Amino acid sequence: MISEEKMTHIVHLILDGIWKQDLVDYPNEEEALREAKKICLGYIQQINAASETVRKKILSQKNPPREGTPQWDNLYQKYLEEEVQKKGG
Repeated sequence: MISEEKMTHIVHLILDGIWKQDLVDYPNEEEALREAKKICLGYIQQINAASETVRKKILSQKNPPREGTPQWDNLYQKYLEEEVQKKGG
């Protein structure tokens, strides 16, 4: 999991970029920061859940490839994209 400090840094970068491009004006920076962190954490949780589902799907195959092999990586990427699409991502 990502640390609170790293998450705050990433969210600041995102908000600064949005602000510099004049895409949005937020009157309360602290509130914007809190909301952006909440959204990012929710996204990370969804990706982690999808990743766990994909790992189980691969391991449930009759002859699953070993993790780290090109076959594993290809299946993982394919199934992860499918899982994210199912969840509306």
